[in-house]
Amino acid sequence: MPQWMSRKLRPYSASIFDSLGRKALEKKCINLGQGFPDFDGPEPIKEAARKAIAEAHNQYAPLPGVPVMNQALAEKYAAEAGLEFDPKREITVLNGATEAMYAALTAIIEPGDEVIVFEPIYDTYVPTIEMSGGQAVPIPLVAPEFRFDPDRLRAAFNERTKAIIINTPHNPTGRVFDEAEMGLVRDLCVAHDVIAVTDEVYEHLLFDQHRHIHMAAMEGMRDRTITISSTAKTFSMTGWKIGYTIAPPAATEAIRRLHQFIAFAVATPFQWGMAEAIQRRDSLIPPLHADLAAKRERICAALSDIGFKVIRPEGTFFVLADFSAFSDKPDLEFAMDLLESEVAVAAIPISVFYKHQDEAPFNYLRFCFAKKTETLDAGLERLARLKG
Repeated sequence: MPQWMSRKLRPYSASIFDSLGRKALEKKCINLGQGFPDFDGPEPIKEAARKAIAEAHNQYAPLPGVPVMNQALAEKYAAEAGLEFDPKREITVLNGATEAMYAALTAIIEPGDEVIVFEPIYDTYVPTIEMSGGQAVPIPLVAPEFRFDPDRLRAAFNERTKAIIINTPHNPTGRVFDEAEMGLVRDLCVAHDVIAVTDEVYEHLLFDQHRHIHMAAMEGMRDRTITISSTAKTFSMTGWKIGYTIAPPAATEAIRRLHQFIAFAVATPFQWGMAEAIQRRDSLIPPLHADLAAKRERICAALSDIGFKVIRPEGTFFVLADFSAFSDKPDLEFAMDLLESEVAVAAIPISVFYKHQDEAPFNYLRFCFAKKTETLDAGLERLARLKG
């Protein structure tokens, strides 16, 4: 029989999101694990896509993106970050932030390059780095504050360092990197001539007056930063998979060469819909944000009442909860117990986000609160059974 799977893929099994999601469906659980809303996005966005379909915008989009979408993004970053980007030469629309990250990393990494990542690490980063011939260098965000050691970060930079990935607001911890943290990353990138690759998909989901800092807007970083974001989390439309990169022209050219071989183009009418969303973001985002802010309060209060030690998120739509009061089992085992028991709730163990398991905490689960009120309340009611 032929060997179907190449060696580069064999180290990587199905993601926790795929395996846990399938198990949750099989067991008919309430899924508070996977990071997607179970409610719909704003009607004006869907109407704009329907209008685009009716007006025959149904053929391949240009490889860089539909011009109206790229222009909307250029205007957004000018207004929000004071950054002027050329929509034709520096902005590329891709199939979600996942393809954007894959294309960006694959485009820049040479065999032997090192890429610094903060762990817990979103699960697509390390496989992409390693399959490109690079080496991921993890810097832990230390529980329970989930901050990094500045000296350890400084020591990680060397002549082999090609890039650093900064995910803020951070999945799964909910941390928002502050000015001092971002400033240190900036200083090290400039000093060592390193590329910053930013994952900013939760940039509009911040709470308690926390402020999102665009790395590309920091002094000396515009021309050494690849900004990656997505409309999925901002507008609760994950199924549309409209992500993008914003990067200097040379980096954009490399990303587009990869994009042409991965997908070439992104769904045309959905780009028209998201261009409308971006243009109307000042009216569309606040009600979505207010709903999630209320649900953050609800889930944090309820989990605390049940007996979890809650890490209150500064951003994203995730909350970490320490389950030590209920079990001394490792998080993956406890998560499976929750899923298969009468509680029947799915949550994500955060140890799976660590490359170095010896530095991983094993007492936290990640819950997603981007759910309908009835879904969230039903899940919390079931979790209350842990109280005995």
